[in-house]
Amino acid sequence: MYPSIFSSSKNNMNEVSNRRVARRLTSLVCLALLLVSNYNVAFGQAVTTPAPARVAERKPLPPRQFIPPRNYDTRHIKLDLRFDWLKEQALGTATITFAPLLKDTREVEFDATNMTIQTVKLAAGQTLNFAPDAKAGKLRVALDRVYQPSDELTMAITYNTVGVINDKGILGFGQGLTFIKPTADDPKRPMQIWSQGESEYNSTWFPHFDHPNDFTTTEMIATVDPKYTVISNGSLLGKKDNADGTRTWHWKMAQPHASYLVSIIVGEYAPITSNYDGIPVTTYTYPNMVEEGRVTGARVAEMVKFLSERTGVKYPYPKYDQTFVRDFGGGMENITATTLTDTSIVDARTALDGTSDSLISHELAHQWFGNYVTTRTWAHIWLNESFATYFQALWRQHNLGEDTFIYADVRENQDQYLQAWAQGNRRPIVTNNYADADALFDSYAYPRGGAVLHMLRKTLGDDAFFRSITHYLKKHAHQPVVTENFRIAVEETTGQPMDWFFDQWLYKMGHPVLNVTKTYDDAKKQLTMIVKQEQKIDPANAYPQVEFFRLPLDVEIGMTTGARTERITIEPQAEQTFTFNNVEAAPQFVNFDKGSVTIKQLNFERPTTELAYQLQNGTDTAGRLEAVELLSQRLTLPTTTEAERAQIANAMSGAMTKDAFWGVRLEAAKIPPPLFATPLGETFRPALVALTKDPKSLVRAQAITSLAATKDAKYADVYKAALTDGSYSVVRAAATAYGDTKDTAAYDALTKLTAVDSFRDQVRGAGLAGLARLGDARAFDLGLRYAAKGNTSAVRAGAVTILGAAGKKDARAFPLVSEAFTQGITRQDFQVAVAAAEALIALGDARGIQLFRDAREKTSILQAKQFLEFFEKRLQTIVNTNNATPPANTPGPATGAARNF
Repeated sequence: MYPSIFSSSKNNMNEVSNRRVARRLTSLVCLALLLVSNYNVAFGQAVTTPAPARVAERKPLPPRQFIPPRNYDTRHIKLDLRFDWLKEQALGTATITFAPLLKDTREVEFDATNMTIQTVKLAAGQTLNFAPDAKAGKLRVALDRVYQPSDELTMAITYNTVGVINDKGILGFGQGLTFIKPTADDPKRPMQIWSQGESEYNSTWFPHFDHPNDFTTTEMIATVDPKYTVISNGSLLGKKDNADGTRTWHWKMAQPHASYLVSIIVGEYAPITSNYDGIPVTTYTYPNMVEEGRVTGARVAEMVKFLSERTGVKYPYPKYDQTFVRDFGGGMENITATTLTDTSIVDARTALDGTSDSLISHELAHQWFGNYVTTRTWAHIWLNESFATYFQALWRQHNLGEDTFIYADVRENQDQYLQAWAQGNRRPIVTNNYADADALFDSYAYPRGGAVLHMLRKTLGDDAFFRSITHYLKKHAHQPVVTENFRIAVEETTGQPMDWFFDQWLYKMGHPVLNVTKTYDDAKKQLTMIVKQEQKIDPANAYPQVEFFRLPLDVEIGMTTGARTERITIEPQAEQTFTFNNVEAAPQFVNFDKGSVTIKQLNFERPTTELAYQLQNGTDTAGRLEAVELLSQRLTLPTTTEAERAQIANAMSGAMTKDAFWGVRLEAAKIPPPLFATPLGETFRPALVALTKDPKSLVRAQAITSLAATKDAKYADVYKAALTDGSYSVVRAAATAYGDTKDTAAYDALTKLTAVDSFRDQVRGAGLAGLARLGDARAFDLGLRYAAKGNTSAVRAGAVTILGAAGKKDARAFPLVSEAFTQGITRQDFQVAVAAAEALIALGDARGIQLFRDAREKTSILQAKQFLEFFEKRLQTIVNTNNATPPANTPGPATGAARNF
């Protein structure tokens, strides 16, 4: 799985963007991404962690969780299903083959919720007594006699589900079966059924032991209308047309696996099939999106090849399918049959900015990490999620190069974890203390764990690391695992004791806070560095914590004649001194932790001259990105001299146009807007104008966005010309920038965009967004037209923004905007929800406060509550300032459940 909550605004812009749409590109994630984008909390910015507040006493840990007991070993599960679309029910029989684990077994218990049991019988036909326990979510069955571990028996349970579950589970992904059907508001919605089993939700649609430590083979027989395709796990044994006009599909998964990976998808699909070494690799797309499906899945077979070679284990199953569905939270790695959100479908023009390779490669990597070997308990979920996160990064490294890997994965994983830490989310990666399984799918399971694996790789070296991975997978094939299995596999492979590494990075929480100083002795030709570990134990947190870290890392010493790299090991102590001899002159720069490998907070003061030299001459991409970040911050510090500011401006302008890596050019183009009000801003303008012609579309888009911050209408022609760019990102950036110029020709040019058809209406949405910035009252009618239900998300988002900008005096605006907000949240369409939230704030109508408040009260997700509270406070401030009251005789806000996002 992959929740997009782990995306950054930078990555949201290109392939580098969809990587975190990977597993659980959840509604919440979308909300977070849009907020991040709106408020410039972008990748590469420094993350500061406030000192922990003083508390009177330590907060208790969440409860300690244990694997639930069972007295049988499941051998096989066969499901035979039909569906009632009207009642949204599954009707069928679950045939379970199992063997007792304990002597004298008289009763067995299955997890079973949201279902009505009709009969329970043995394969021979004997009817068994059973007792459903709805409150506990259990089905208890009394056996016909005493059974022993040497016995094997088969039981058939006839049942039906009792409808869908509104609780959306992990970050909004869904629980059990979801039925997708056309509605009055959206008559073009496809007819679909899809399942979502992780963490323990498959027991909502078939009875079984619903925990990841019991492996079984499975079989799926599903009877549906013949216009539908059924996709499930394993091999397709056949399909049969029936006398009643239906068709029955029969799938079988012959290798044992965890039960949460059982899946079914029903819908109208067109298969696009390639292969890897004789293994069919199929993308199931919508019949009207075959070309887009081909573009989206263009590299999946190559990914299978890459992961087979990189893990040392050939793809272990008979086929690999990936299927797009509606209203899914991101991606889910059901064994041999991944489910993907249909929002990940891209056309060729979208692919100019970014692909869905990250989502696709993440879910594919799970076929090894999560399916071939599976976490035995949710406490060790990092063995699934962190490994998939890191191997999707390795695909990026292979496909897009080392620089993009460093930019989009190594640094970003660290930043996302540090942001979570700063927000108070603090725990070890591996812990048995958690509220429930779903609570563990967070920044520790994804980016922090991915960052730890990168550190392990760099600690061991590539050869030892990847041989350890191969040994781990082969040794534990088709088995549940815990973290110690992986540690032992590493030690068996390399002979190196790794308990210190696992203890500090996995079983304990925290990260080093390093204060580094350096001096150079010209007489001795000696560079000295003092490293202090300044992190503090948090007395309010009862999780185990690291006092001091052991840190092997690289220090790069840059000279005019070249650079040399020294390996050091920081020992677990408060302070340590390192001396480097034969340094012929004072270094031009010192790059501490070359490659930005280590999770850390670093305070390493260096002069502006040194950072500028590192930016202009350094060969380490991570070091140049760090230099951009620090120099950009220094631009706005009151202690920075004018001479330094000029030096920084020249260095960053040079990086914009000369740096070989597009990520450095993009980050250098993120000029703090206040600088354009100073003479220094003139230094950046020519570079930004030149950058609007950069070969990388994301760089062009950023250049236009930064240039727009000048508020200078003289660039109107630059923006107008970019309206015909091949990149959707550039068109959108240009449209909003052009609108801001208030150019007399802007209304006609932007209105013309709204007449352009494009994939997912991205051009039309850009035109509407630009019109909203233009503020021309003539656009209000367009806003009314396109804010209506039935339009795409991009269009509705742009339209409600127009209503917010131009609708303060029009009673029609507030009902449409409030309806869009409520529907956006209810349907987990956060492109619309966030645009509507901003429009509510722009309208300044006090009724919007209650909308935010109602939505906040209806969600149980802390981060969602925080975002909604943020909107509410902003609107409350405006209302207080304006002493606003709701207009008289206007319709009230639209109502509707704003739930579970």
